[in-house]
Amino acid sequence: MTDQVMMELAKMQTKIRAYEHNEKKHIEQLHLRDEEISQLKKKIDLLELKENMIAKNKSYLELKALKDIEQIKENQKLKEGKNDNQENSSSNRRKK
Repeated sequence: MTDQVMMELAKMQTKIRAYEHNEKKHIEQLHLRDEEISQLKKKIDLLELKENMIAKNKSYLELKALKDIEQIKENQKLKEGKNDNQENSSSNRRKK
């Protein structure tokens, strides 16, 4: 009877070792997966930051272009106003 008990005990110990080995293997796989997830999150964050910087730069350039266009229009209006004033002043002199 003790031999049979000892055999069962040995079988159980072998199963326990196999479970512990599998557990270590799974834990290592989880650590590798977690590390990969962390690296992918860092890549995503960098890509999002890059996209945000591009969007900010693009909006800045669009705003600058709009301001430049407005400045050009304003300068044209001022030139037209000067031309009208010069024509009016020369015609006023002739009237006198």
